[in-house]
Amino acid sequence: MLIGGADVSGGEADGQHNHVALVIGKEDAINRIYNRIGISPIHMSEISKSQRRQVRDNLDFSSNELIVWCFHTSRQRIENNIKERIAPRKKRSPSINVHKSFESYWFQTFREDLESFARTFGVEQLSDIVIEADADMRPTVKNWNLGVGIRGRAYELADAVAWFNQKGIKIPHCAVRDPRGDITDNMKRYLLK
Repeated sequence: MLIGGADVSGGEADGQHNHVALVIGKEDAINRIYNRIGISPIHMSEISKSQRRQVRDNLDFSSNELIVWCFHTSRQRIENNIKERIAPRKKRSPSINVHKSFESYWFQTFREDLESFARTFGVEQLSDIVIEADADMRPTVKNWNLGVGIRGRAYELADAVAWFNQKGIKIPHCAVRDPRGDITDNMKRYLLK
């Protein structure tokens, strides 16, 4: 069984969805990392500096039973820019189309990699992968047609990955991706025609 966690990290300047981490893998691989860290719960903004160091030192995603991404999305900034450019042309609010378009184009940037990884473990339907998320990411996960779960260990590991990436701290075996250009280009083509 594959499970995953998704969480966001950001600040006032770029919005909460500036960095988004996605941790997916076999449940026992997730549990091994979580147990090695030895802190529960892991919520980076609420633990001490020494505990953060303990988390960082034990985040070992080298197993081929895991795939880990951190996306630099600047979601609010991109969506607001597109909405401002649409508003003079349309009378009703474009928020829903802009939001769903962002999610769709973002998912396109890693979907093939996720499908390939899932097939390795006999998972043919992405909806069979349950992604643990909080209220910030549940709608996005649902729009990606992945299974949606409540916060758990995979979510807490994603919280750590997003937090470290927001701080500019690299996590080994975490693919850092910047899909902002692709997302923006596609949204402009679709929504600003």
